[in-house]
Amino acid sequence: MTAPLPASPPLAPASLSEQATAMLDLMMRLSELLGHETELLRAGRLRDIEPLQREKLRLTLLYQKALKALAAGGTTVSALPPPLRVQFVAASGRLADAVGENERALRIGRAATRRLLDAIVESVQAKLKPLRHYDARSRAAANVTPLALALDRRL
Repeated sequence: MTAPLPASPPLAPASLSEQATAMLDLMMRLSELLGHETELLRAGRLRDIEPLQREKLRLTLLYQKALKALAAGGTTVSALPPPLRVQFVAASGRLADAVGENERALRIGRAATRRLLDAIVESVQAKLKPLRHYDARSRAAANVTPLALALDRRL
């Protein structure tokens, strides 16, 4: 039996400026990606959005991890050097705006899709003729309109 490998020494924590710079980069990349996705949503190019989802998830997870690392170190925005602080605040504002616009575009798209699906169902129902059927006592039952639809609601 082999002996267990010695634990590797912990990595030295990155400096505050390095952490903040990495966080800035993540915020800018995520803002750009969300802006691009929002443009595609507004243009109705839903098929072009799917390839962006993996990268959006990856950047979001990295952002959350970086945010937790900064918070765990007790870092606040006011502790950053002034030039970096200004950039950090501006990038945070841009990211918040991009998230808001993206959420709004997704909500509008979802509502439009719901209205379209409802209109299709109503149209199909209006065109179907009622069928007569019989109940267990062989009496004519009330008119019933069967309806079977399958809708793919994925992007």
